[in-house]
Amino acid sequence: MMQPERKSFDFAEHRQAYEGFVRLTLIAVFLLLSHLVALAVGGVAHMWFLACLELGLSIVAAVIGAAVPGLDWKPGAAVLAFCLATLAIATG
Repeated sequence: MMQPERKSFDFAEHRQAYEGFVRLTLIAVFLLLSHLVALAVGGVAHMWFLACLELGLSIVAAVIGAAVPGLDWKPGAAVLAFCLATLAIATG
């Protein structure tokens, strides 16, 4: 009988896939949090133009974070901080 061929476990490839998953997850988390706060700016403060601007900025930040490996989640965090600041100013 023929034995099925067993593939060896490639730890480096597994580690690279895991790091990519974590990186994209962090980018997505900051994207979604920015969208949530931007919608709060539009809904609570009735500043829909600013909310649309923040939504566009968060999408651009996510694309830049995904395209440039060294940046990762940092552009999304900057946009989230901007969104939180505008929400605080608009409701304060």
